[in-house]
Amino acid sequence: MANTNLNGTGKTQERTTWKRIKVPAEAYLQIRERAQSRGLPMWQYLVNTVSFYETAMRNVSVSDVTKLQNASYYAVKLIMAVSQFIHKHDNVSYENAKKIIAQVRDRKHVDTSVLERLVDMYMQRRKKSYIRAMIQELVKINAMLVSGGGYE
Repeated sequence: MANTNLNGTGKTQERTTWKRIKVPAEAYLQIRERAQSRGLPMWQYLVNTVSFYETAMRNVSVSDVTKLQNASYYAVKLIMAVSQFIHKHDNVSYENAKKIIAQVRDRKHVDTSVLERLVDMYMQRRKKSYIRAMIQELVKINAMLVSGGGYE
């Protein structure tokens, strides 16, 4: 896979062979943004992401691990929905955030009433203090989910 060349010192040096992959423009922009935010080249970010995915997908049949994975899924789903609403601030993202909040409330039995009120308030008036309060509430809900506090 790697070619070897002699550089001026007479030592053998490996050269990377590059290949191309096709990704949709939206995916490319997302990958580039995430890689830049982590200070990584895009290829390294992709390798790390695939590695993380493969590790997460290993089938370990332990009840506690499954519950934690499920709780983490809902925590991330909730964070992503609220974040999208904060950044887009339109009716579609608002309705999606409300739907995910209701799912966490109903399926995980976690009190999401404060977050729900904050999302409603932010829809009416965009204030940074609401964003900070939503983030604090998301952290609290996340802690309750992963600690098992939301389970029956």
